[in-house]
Amino acid sequence: MKLLLNKRLVRFADIGSYSPHCACIRDDMIVIYISSVTGNNLYDYISKSHIIWLNTDGIIIKRSLFSDSVWKRPCSIHSLESGLCVLYRANANHYFHSIELLDAKSDKCNKLFAFNGIYGLNRQKNFKCGGMCADKAGNIFVSYYRHQSVYVLDKNMKYKKTLFDARNGMDKPAAIGMFINHLWVADENQIFIFNYECVGNS
Repeated sequence: MKLLLNKRLVRFADIGSYSPHCACIRDDMIVIYISSVTGNNLYDYISKSHIIWLNTDGIIIKRSLFSDSVWKRPCSIHSLESGLCVLYRANANHYFHSIELLDAKSDKCNKLFAFNGIYGLNRQKNFKCGGMCADKAGNIFVSYYRHQSVYVLDKNMKYKKTLFDARNGMDKPAAIGMFINHLWVADENQIFIFNYECVGNS
């Protein structure tokens, strides 16, 4: 379905060169991220982003279009009080990632803060993120696939602490989510469930 500004609801199949990649729901709002990438290794890449805000009746209430002169693809999005937190795959040939906090109040979703990992001299070439989620306070939880760990960032994308790692059974942490005061972490053929209240007080 395509949701139009004039409140009509029609079937659609054409969104141009854009593809839907991720969405999130927060309170009475739905946020959808569609994007496209043009270019190649010989010429500059251009990543075009289109973020759409809908109310619970499916009516578009806001849109933002912007582009960057890099290759990147959105993997996950969360709507926070401070803005939109987006996990990107940041390289066309390798599964390196970055996390950006975007200003949802600006027309072009200006980047407020970015996170590219914590390990190594060239952190962005070590950061392989399996998943990301956030709590109501704006803390961001990251599953770090390469280093077998789950850690938390503050609302300004600064590393706070590691919550779980190989000592807690982590091997290849991937998808991560918050549900009923528990942190759920998928790790290959198993799911770890941690008490979030205990984590927050540690």
